[in-house]
Amino acid sequence: MFAKRLKEARLALGISQRELGRRIGLSEEVVSSRITRYELGTSEPDFATASKLAKELGVPLAYLLADNDVLADIIFAAASMTPAEQRKLAAELKAKKKGAPKP
Repeated sequence: MFAKRLKEARLALGISQRELGRRIGLSEEVVSSRITRYELGTSEPDFATASKLAKELGVPLAYLLADNDVLADIIFAAASMTPAEQRKLAAELKAKKKGAPKP
């Protein structure tokens, strides 16, 4: 999931793999190949690099790491809300969870 969302976010921003690598401080020798491996899922970045990628792409790190697309969409939408809206959404979700039957 990380690989797919990373590529989608990069393409949405309209930058190349090389440019993204440069922006997060990768050396010129590995800049394009490293991002390619991340996007193919053959390699995973460490936490610090994943954080830099998310920041540069303008998405929450949790969005890139979410277990499924629905959760990723919720995270992405909530990130654009004001703190007050986020608190309200969190309270609504907690209330729904309390009323839901146990799995």
